[in-house]
Amino acid sequence: MKLLITGRHIEITKAFNQYVRKRFKKWSTFLGANATVDVILSVEGYRHQVEVIVKDGPYAATGKQITKDMYQSVDLIAEKIGRQLMRQHEKLTDVKTSGTRYPLKRSSKKPVRKPEPGGEPVIEVDTVAGKPMTQEEAVMQLQAMRTTYLVFEDVETEQLAVLTKKKDGTFKLIVKE
Repeated sequence: MKLLITGRHIEITKAFNQYVRKRFKKWSTFLGANATVDVILSVEGYRHQVEVIVKDGPYAATGKQITKDMYQSVDLIAEKIGRQLMRQHEKLTDVKTSGTRYPLKRSSKKPVRKPEPGGEPVIEVDTVAGKPMTQEEAVMQLQAMRTTYLVFEDVETEQLAVLTKKKDGTFKLIVKE
């Protein structure tokens, strides 16, 4: 993900640059390596404005936020863009619309052979690439999906983890000891 931060009538400090990158990094799970995120910061009197434009294949989101505090503007616009990306992700992963313009590849399944009588049982192998994300991001991703499990790489522990959705609506995290 390419993040370009531009300041109009404002000098962008290193700390503020890191803050903006941290706020938008969590949405990189939806976006690919070629995604472009343009963040334009401007100050006019007491008005602190943040404008964001996101482009990546099937995903596109824009937003503008004006408050009296620049940090608050960045927080609000990051959440607004996140909601837009989640909505688009839900549309793209929905069963009804998955055969449309941008079909998503979930996993690759190996062909299943028919079991022979008295032979060994057939095991269906499903390979999944675990994306690096936090547990909170994994919960949001799993809520948007129709599957009951999600394999991901936990950013904090750098281990492969499985998050499952139970029938009662709660989640279970499975990690290796």
